[in-house]
Amino acid sequence: MIEPAVLTTSLRTLMAETFGVSDSPDNYMLESGRAGLMGTINALSAATASAALTPDEPTIASHCGHNLFLLSFFSAFEQGHTPPADWPGSWSTGVVDEAGWAALRAQLQTTYDTVVARFTPDSPWPEQRVGAAILLLAHSAYHVGQVRQLLTAVQAK
Repeated sequence: MIEPAVLTTSLRTLMAETFGVSDSPDNYMLESGRAGLMGTINALSAATASAALTPDEPTIASHCGHNLFLLSFFSAFEQGHTPPADWPGSWSTGVVDEAGWAALRAQLQTTYDTVVARFTPDSPWPEQRVGAAILLLAHSAYHVGQVRQLLTAVQAK
């Protein structure tokens, strides 16, 4: 059996890198602890975040709205709720203005902070919670990759 402290330390470390909020010199997935989601999007304008390669494809803002949904969904799950899984609605943010973009980034940061604050070794980690946390990490990491690829393509356009 894995010790809860080992699990929570690993989850916190990998989530921090995935979300681009780590100052650790040790990197596991990205070139730096700031190369994840927040580290990438905090330097972007609303116009860049709203740019799509084609009208039917998601924007960086769409991926961020979806990631916010994932964090919020996990947070509700952590609190014992069964939230509605509105997957199509989680992609509804496509175009943002500067105020909306700032608000979305702030919501992402706040929700991330809330979720990760509950990754403590003193709370129970049954199998379902471990699986949900790993799913959150993997799914979020996938979207970080998508955001970074989309940013490269949008900037080259």
